[in-house]
Amino acid sequence: MGDVGVPIGIHCIRLVDQQVVLEAEAGTGHAQCPACGTWSDRVHGWYTRRPLDLPWRGQTVRILLAVRRFRCTNAQCDRQTFAERFDSLVPPHGRRTLAATTFLTTLAEHVGGEAGARVARSAGLPVSADTLVRILRRSAAACTSAPRVLGVDDFAFRRRHRYGTILVDMETHAPIDLLTDRTADTLAAWLRDHPGVEIIVRDRAGAYAEGARAGAPNAMQVADRFHLIQNATQALEELLRSRPRRVVSVPEPDPPPIPPSGESTAVSIAEASPSLTSLSAARRRQLDRAGARIARWEEVHDRRARGQGLRQIAREMHIARMTVRRLLDRPRPSLEPVPRPPRPGGLTSPKLHPYVSHLEERWQAGCTNVRQLYRELAARGYTGSYSLLEQALRPSRPPRPPPRDRKREREPPRQLSVRWLCLRPPESLKEDERTALQQVLQQDAHLALGHSLVQHFRQLVHDRNVAALDQWLIDAEQSGIAPFLILAHGIRMDRLAVNAALTTPWSNGTVEGHVHRLKLIKRQGYGRTRPDLLRRRVVA
Repeated sequence: MGDVGVPIGIHCIRLVDQQVVLEAEAGTGHAQCPACGTWSDRVHGWYTRRPLDLPWRGQTVRILLAVRRFRCTNAQCDRQTFAERFDSLVPPHGRRTLAATTFLTTLAEHVGGEAGARVARSAGLPVSADTLVRILRRSAAACTSAPRVLGVDDFAFRRRHRYGTILVDMETHAPIDLLTDRTADTLAAWLRDHPGVEIIVRDRAGAYAEGARAGAPNAMQVADRFHLIQNATQALEELLRSRPRRVVSVPEPDPPPIPPSGESTAVSIAEASPSLTSLSAARRRQLDRAGARIARWEEVHDRRARGQGLRQIAREMHIARMTVRRLLDRPRPSLEPVPRPPRPGGLTSPKLHPYVSHLEERWQAGCTNVRQLYRELAARGYTGSYSLLEQALRPSRPPRPPPRDRKREREPPRQLSVRWLCLRPPESLKEDERTALQQVLQQDAHLALGHSLVQHFRQLVHDRNVAALDQWLIDAEQSGIAPFLILAHGIRMDRLAVNAALTTPWSNGTVEGHVHRLKLIKRQGYGRTRPDLLRRRVVA
């Protein structure tokens, strides 16, 4: 019943201890009793409130609000005195203004307690993480309404110990509620309290299917396509547990060598190209540069044959005339780069001339370490570079022994994971991996049949082929493989939801994205993941 529209007058603004202080008081001479509603102008006393307001340019703002106490003139009222209220500025007994509390609530929703407290303090609004959590818990939660299409999935409060359920409106892509567990009774109770759900998109968990049937019997259930494929791969993985884990892959043969420059032609590059995938990155770059040199040689000769002059060829190809002349003088293209003329060597450089006697003396004494000689010359005032000294002393070194003619060592056979080969889509495997997979499947008929069933199931889910699912179920049941018999039985029991997965566009991808976001929010909470607080941050 308090007066929420009391005008406030600010008398003074000053800076005290790095805080902006606003001195304010009510602009009227009377107030209304909150108990009986009687207006009174008889002042009994006054006191000062010091609420925090929104910061200004990084400075903390505090309001010194003079509050008067009035005597109630109604003799029948239980109250003898009451304090005037400023509900539009600060709530009763509040330590912050409404605007500051709204800002902190938004900060706690999006950032969390610890990080939100750091951001608020840096902005000029000192607050602790515990206070932010309390403000968030006291704030009003969003109203939950029943969506037409509901997405359901589980998440972990604590992995392998306690799980909950997240509910998402699939049409607006917004989370609407969090449940404290993942049982059928909890989901059914929520659906009964929120009637109107027409489609329920879920994973293959039996509890969610049972809860959806009990809480919304008229709603259409849609199984998630990703979880269907995951069930098939898990059946194949169960079959692989008793099989060998590794298979040896024979390395590919060595690529053909590059012919010498005198015999190199464009045909040799083309012949070497099929094995480029087995070469190292440096070798592929070498072949690419060799092919570019051959292409440039052919283009120069072709332009010259059409009657173009040297200047025109050089201008249009953006190369020097000497390069054009050199390419025209060659009867065949070369795979090797043009050798660069060596830089002038020896001790004839003007920068080395003052130190020749010292270098000869040290060299004769057995010091052939160029880095050590460079340090000694630098101490004597040498201003040249290390490379200049190294090139000058290079002719003085004895010739290196010729490299030993070793054959290229072949890489040892690598071991491939059988699980990796069987669970990966065949089109994503390399050539040697496909060969190894064929070798494994040829040696195990049951594994080959299970692998074929998984690939066919992936294809029919990709093609949304409901008719092919009937034949696949027959093949899985006739295979006699226990994991696929269990999978086929589960699909038949949940056939309506599986058919809806293949005929409708709905999937649980949006819900999985919110589960991923929920994990981030949990980590931002530094262990504060009680259902009420987590729901307040997720359902914003």
